[in-house]
Amino acid sequence: MDVRHLSVFVAVAREMSFTRAADSLLLAQSAVSTTVRELERELGVELFDRSHRQIRLTGAGEELLTRAQAVLEQMREIGEAVASAATELRGAVTMGLMTGVDLVDVPGLLGRYHARHPAVAVQLRATGLGSSGLVAQLERGEIDLALLAVVDALPASLRGEAVAASPYVLVVPGTHPLADAEGITLAMLEGESFVDLPPGYGSRRIVDDAFAHAGVSRRVLIEVADLSTAAAYVPQGLGLAIVPRFAALAASSGSGRPFADPAPRMPVRIVSLDDAVPAFEVSLAWSRRRPLTAAAQGLIDLLRTELLP
Repeated sequence: MDVRHLSVFVAVAREMSFTRAADSLLLAQSAVSTTVRELERELGVELFDRSHRQIRLTGAGEELLTRAQAVLEQMREIGEAVASAATELRGAVTMGLMTGVDLVDVPGLLGRYHARHPAVAVQLRATGLGSSGLVAQLERGEIDLALLAVVDALPASLRGEAVAASPYVLVVPGTHPLADAEGITLAMLEGESFVDLPPGYGSRRIVDDAFAHAGVSRRVLIEVADLSTAAAYVPQGLGLAIVPRFAALAASSGSGRPFADPAPRMPVRIVSLDDAVPAFEVSLAWSRRRPLTAAAQGLIDLLRTELLP
């Protein structure tokens, strides 16, 4: 048994799902399942009741969860104490990200951070619940900072600053009556079907609120888990997509011209919307209530310096 086993176990217990735990840890589901089985064999007990549709903690699992969380917190405190005693910035920082959102050049920023602080380990985390999931992880202290989409305002427990923005556009089949239109209003989209993210994602909330404010109903026919893939469903006639411009351009190979679709039966166009839909904003957020490690503060400082005007 080692810290890795405990970390994986706590992630599964937190999510009550091997799949979601694997996503949050950026690991393969098979690796997560194997790690939990190894821990169960070593302890000689079953930690999860797998006889139901959704797994549940056994009595032994509940006992281990309490102790594992305490051990992991102690390990974190030890690492921070040792790091603070050294002249070189050390330790670890955990950063939450939205899947499919590349409006911020995270690899480039982390490359520059690593060049400055090579002894710091950076861990990236994703969540299957979009920005609302990242907010919850920040409030629970599971991650140090996050790049997320803010719809109304961050909770009082968090601090945040907008660091990037992209206007929303409409992605339509090339044969659609609105393909060559300009200044599309939401009222013009009454009765259309759409491809969008599930409820709970920041982008879905922004678009839903805009339609509600305009008094226009809409039907979401397909829900996808990745903002960058929503526009890819339009060429198949599955609906229209309202996505940030960066996501539409990425889907069309970096161009606002019609998609080069492998089956050119239905080319796609990117059409500008009026200002009824607010821009998609990416914010850098962290907790007000939980002290930041030196490593986390250093990363936040770099992001603010690089991204803010």
